[in-house]
Amino acid sequence: MSVRNRWFVPHRPDVPTLLQDQARVTLAGLEAFAAWSRGDDAAADRVRELEHKGDEARRALLESLVEALVTSIDQEDAYELSERIDEVLDRAKDTVRTAQALDWHPDSSAAEMGDHAHGSFVHLVDAIGKLGDRRAHPQEDAELAIKRARRIEHGLRDGLASLSHAGDPWALASTLAVYRSYSTVGESLLRVADRTWYSVLKVL
Repeated sequence: MSVRNRWFVPHRPDVPTLLQDQARVTLAGLEAFAAWSRGDDAAADRVRELEHKGDEARRALLESLVEALVTSIDQEDAYELSERIDEVLDRAKDTVRTAQALDWHPDSSAAEMGDHAHGSFVHLVDAIGKLGDRRAHPQEDAELAIKRARRIEHGLRDGLASLSHAGDPWALASTLAVYRSYSTVGESLLRVADRTWYSVLKVL
């Protein structure tokens, strides 16, 4: 092919693969988040490290979108989905930072919520892996992710019900603050699932 004709060949980056790369980093981050939620203090550093790697994966995707003339997934959808994936790990990191700032240590409810967050994103990775593939549909995986994410709220309510209101007010306020932060992780997971559904309408 001549240099003259190359200009007319549209650059078509593998956007689905770049989204999957970012999703896999996020999954590793949520695995570390779940470990921290079970009491592994050392996993906090892993959450922060993977949050930075998630940012790098998002930048790689955005750079490809800037250069691309044609993509297999609508550019706006890819941008929005990447942003929401990034938000998940941001919220997980914020939860860890809030707990550390308050000198709060994860309890059994935190362990349950962290496990649900990780489990939800396992299904989201499967759903995102089907974007751009006309032979597959992410419906079942997205629905499983939504169900698991909503169980975070169940864990939060169970945790609140078990709190002793006669205890130390500071400890109670700290627990409530961290529990609310877990809730934001669940909300961000639902946002990823919703956008995955929206994106697939344009590629199937």
